[in-house]
Amino acid sequence: MATSDVRDVLNLPEGGAGPRASKKQKTSGPKPNLKGLAREVHNLGGDNPIAIVPEVQQFKKRRLAVRKPAARWEMRSFRNSARPDQSLILQHWRRKETKEGGEDAPHDRAAPATGEMEDSAFAKFNVRVSVPQYSDHQYQQYLQRSDWSKGETDYLMEIVRDFDLRWPLIWDRYEWNPPATNGEANADGDESKAVVPAVRSRSMEDLKARYYEVAAKMMVAQKPVQFMSQAEFSLHELMAHFNPQQEKARKDFALNSLSRSRDEAREEESLLIEIKRILARSERLNEERRDLYNRLDYPRAETDISSFKSSTGLQTLLQNLMSADKSKKRKSIMGTDGVSPGGAAGPGGAAQEAGKRDSLAAGAVAGASIKPGHSHNNSRRRRSRSRSQSDAS
Repeated sequence: MATSDVRDVLNLPEGGAGPRASKKQKTSGPKPNLKGLAREVHNLGGDNPIAIVPEVQQFKKRRLAVRKPAARWEMRSFRNSARPDQSLILQHWRRKETKEGGEDAPHDRAAPATGEMEDSAFAKFNVRVSVPQYSDHQYQQYLQRSDWSKGETDYLMEIVRDFDLRWPLIWDRYEWNPPATNGEANADGDESKAVVPAVRSRSMEDLKARYYEVAAKMMVAQKPVQFMSQAEFSLHELMAHFNPQQEKARKDFALNSLSRSRDEAREEESLLIEIKRILARSERLNEERRDLYNRLDYPRAETDISSFKSSTGLQTLLQNLMSADKSKKRKSIMGTDGVSPGGAAGPGGAAQEAGKRDSLAAGAVAGASIKPGHSHNNSRRRRSRSRSQSDAS
């Protein structure tokens, strides 16, 4: 290794010269401080970081619009037409009305007249049920019954109006106490001179039946049936034919269905499945029976059968029956070889078959008529004759 290399490694001057000049250090200016950015992220950019936050701030432009003066409000009085007491006057805030020139319209803070006062916005939600009205003469003529008095009927109509035809509430709140007939009770509760009839309990079906009866009869009294519209006539028929016994049976059936156990529900389901199977089987049997009746039915008197008298007509009828059998997927009435059992053979073949049957029958009769002993003698004669012929030879 040369001396110059050693001096260079040890950073020594060469030949007693002055100190070696130090290396030029890089001068870095101050880094910009970006707000809204973490220091670690800012150091990752090095000397020339990328500006993430915009340097120039741009504000939203001002909207060019004409500013209107603030609206003025005032306290106004109003009534609620849904309340039976119209003497109650309430107040609420409303926007003040202005004229075309911008001046305020005069308004009296005192309570105005009834016709000019504003009605409540919630009065339209007070929907009342229309209950039939009747006079004493109409009640005596149309609505009189032995088990319902006029006072109890009036009480029923009143409670129906109060509870808007909600029958569970009507039946729960129905408490009719008939008045004394021969006198009135005093302030101390002494009813010794009064005869109070017994209180009769009414079911929900009884209340419905009485109300529908009154409503249907009053509809007929106000407008005869022949002048009613279709909707009015349907409503009248529905109320006039109300059956309380059927309604009670329907509720009992629904109650029993909801209170049954799981085993009873399974048993009922299995019975329903069996009933469906029996009905399907009966329907299939009836269909087969009708088909059989159609096959066995003779031709009608008005049907022309002249086309079936010839051999061609009979063959056509046979083909039609074959196609009907194939369409119904039944066993064909034809034989295995495609011809009918006795129709395809000619007259000669039929006569030959008849002769064979007759000869077989005659042979069977002749064989049955021969006696056993006679046949044995004939065999002995044949054997003796054969022996004599052998001796002669």
